[in-house]
Amino acid sequence: MKDTRSTLTLMNKEACHEKANDSSYVCTTCEFWIHKTCAFSPLSIPSPTYHNHPLTLVYSIPDIHLVFNQYCGICRRFVYRRSWVYYCDSQESMFNLIVTQCCKSQVNFEGEDEISVAMSVTSNDPHIIEKHWSHQIHPLKQLQFPTCDNDSDDSDDDRRELICNGCIQPITVSHPSYYACIECGFFIHSFCATKLPQKLPVGALHFHPHHSLMLQMKDKFYDTVVCEVCGFWTNGFYYHCQTCDIYVDIRCAFLPTRIKYKSHKHHSLVQRPALNSTCSITRYRNEFGVYGCETCNNFQIDICCIIIPSRMEHKYDSHPLTLRYPPFFYEGAFYCEICEERVNNQDLLYHCSESEHSYHYTCVFWLNNVKLGGTIKVIISDKPHTLALVMKTPTRKKPIHTCSQCFSFSDSFSFLLECDGCGLLACFYCLLSGKSQQIALI
Repeated sequence: MKDTRSTLTLMNKEACHEKANDSSYVCTTCEFWIHKTCAFSPLSIPSPTYHNHPLTLVYSIPDIHLVFNQYCGICRRFVYRRSWVYYCDSQESMFNLIVTQCCKSQVNFEGEDEISVAMSVTSNDPHIIEKHWSHQIHPLKQLQFPTCDNDSDDSDDDRRELICNGCIQPITVSHPSYYACIECGFFIHSFCATKLPQKLPVGALHFHPHHSLMLQMKDKFYDTVVCEVCGFWTNGFYYHCQTCDIYVDIRCAFLPTRIKYKSHKHHSLVQRPALNSTCSITRYRNEFGVYGCETCNNFQIDICCIIIPSRMEHKYDSHPLTLRYPPFFYEGAFYCEICEERVNNQDLLYHCSESEHSYHYTCVFWLNNVKLGGTIKVIISDKPHTLALVMKTPTRKKPIHTCSQCFSFSDSFSFLLECDGCGLLACFYCLLSGKSQQIALI
């Protein structure tokens, strides 16, 4: 390419399709030419002021999006299919939110004795942790999540199963460093292992500002707590207030105090107690924390509407699922692929337009805060069983699930321990209380 320049007013057909009084670079062999400003465009914008993720320069709109007309996310002008564009290929990540808000929390309480953990994500972590407070029975070895170039044939399965025991979020290439105990199937982000503050001081948690909270985890993988903020169960890390005996999972512990919401862009929303209100999105009664508008007193949304991702992968569907907001209308009836119940068009819904599969947002999201799997060997009625943690969802064919020991039953979401060999079910209470005479740990 020759560096021939022209100061004429030209239409740049290769990059921006705009006229500009600018010097241009021209290739006289193939008639490729480009404005000087376009030629020197940065390959990436790491911290744009108008977006939450880095943007990468691409030389045409990705083929997957060519079915529809494309418009600029800022000025809303039409974008030619072969124009150069800045493109975000990031998927929403709850773990990214935890990292960002945790680091901000460190800055806000800088100098406090209670938070002594360095928050630099790039600091050198030890290669081996002999005894981590969350997993003291075996050393944890630091590993790196494989890139696409190094993936093996079964990498897709590994990606779905590599879940952090701390935040219960996937370990991915975007945050590749993690610690592992292969013997126990225990995995944890390096950030969760070394950077989370062991203690939140008084005032650090907006939902519970009067007491400090300690970072903890249950000893048994099948033992759970209920988060005071969102109402979901978790068997991962949580902060515990010993004074009030309440639990807050780390996802909710680091939620921002003030947010902007896509369907209420003209005002900010702030954290506040539910106070017997109704969610403006789901129309259900708010039982836990909410984000409310300081200007519009009638607009407030449940915490769950904030923490559920608008796009997510699901192991039961080969395509990404998109969150759809009510009301929406369609021909025929949609049924949830998990619970098999009909979907209400006034509820939040995860939907895959390619497979036409639909899911209640609650059916999908229950799986995002409890790490399933893990096994325990027991003797029940003189017979050995290997039980794994599973989530049971009632369906039309199986409306209830019953514990084989105490015969308690559930007709809603429930986490149980199931024998892979014979299908025997046992509830948490029977294993944790030790009151069942027929169960003995091996």
